[in-house]
Amino acid sequence: MQVFPSTPIFSPFSRRPVSAKTLRQWCTPEVILVATNIIDELNILPHVINQAKRCPSRIILVHVPSRDRSTAQSQEIQISLDRMARRLRWLGFTCEPLVLPGRPELEIPLLVQSRCVDRVLFAFEDSPDLTKTRAPLLAELLLPLLDVPTCAIGRLVSPSSGTLIRNITLAISADSKCEVPLSFASRLAQELHAKLNLFHVFDGRAGEASPRTAQAVAARLPSPTWREAELFCPTEITVREGDASGEILKYCTSTKQDLLILCSPGDVTSQLAFRRSVSFAVIAEAHCPVFVLKSEPAIVGSVIAGSVSPEKFSAYGEEVEREPRKEAVM
Repeated sequence: MQVFPSTPIFSPFSRRPVSAKTLRQWCTPEVILVATNIIDELNILPHVINQAKRCPSRIILVHVPSRDRSTAQSQEIQISLDRMARRLRWLGFTCEPLVLPGRPELEIPLLVQSRCVDRVLFAFEDSPDLTKTRAPLLAELLLPLLDVPTCAIGRLVSPSSGTLIRNITLAISADSKCEVPLSFASRLAQELHAKLNLFHVFDGRAGEASPRTAQAVAARLPSPTWREAELFCPTEITVREGDASGEILKYCTSTKQDLLILCSPGDVTSQLAFRRSVSFAVIAEAHCPVFVLKSEPAIVGSVIAGSVSPEKFSAYGEEVEREPRKEAVM
């Protein structure tokens, strides 16, 4: 019997943080939560319908109004939310409209956990210059806290985009821990009979630290997960030099990608840092739906309430083990 280390380069976990059952639920969601600001109805509902009809899924429509809303405004919000729910019910979906008082970054993650939500959708705010908007955006409030796949519909995404998905791109960086996003991307590509492309951008000024060829990128991937991906669906690795957000957007537009997956919600240490991040730039300007799936799971309750000690279970539902283990190979 020989003993080999089982921890891949890109993952801090000694075993996979996501089970096959969890991946199956993410790819064929039973419950989809839609975070809506009401005015995004025409933009987001076609994508909700497109994603929910493949399973089919139960839909939860959620709006968290600001605290300064009057009673009349709150009634108008409920009427609008009910209208959206009726439209979905007419199409045969089970839909529950909810107006939750409070703060979105508290109420929505708690609802995701309590209702066993498999996927979250929201429309990225349609503003000519989001960098000058002082109010927190839903993206920067939710993306750091959600461990389920979260789909952002940007202002340039057409209602028909994503109707037929044949090409999926997973954007990775030299330091991204991509085991979980890669597992999800490959299983989703298999489910949709699509091709999966891994896209890596390196900075030529950064020296030789970043991989510059497809072979070098493949060597840095978690090998068991990458081998499975190659079995599940047609795969390809593309490498470009330049600015990460610009190259990702150019590639997705020029090759007509139907879906983009990011491994990180971006730098969320501050509002300004997030709005200067690659994730922000890509979501804001993408012409296709953008999924964001964090590489590392958050611990349930640690971010939301601060009441759970960070060593028990992740929101992925798998036990987190920080210490490297040895895996016996017969």
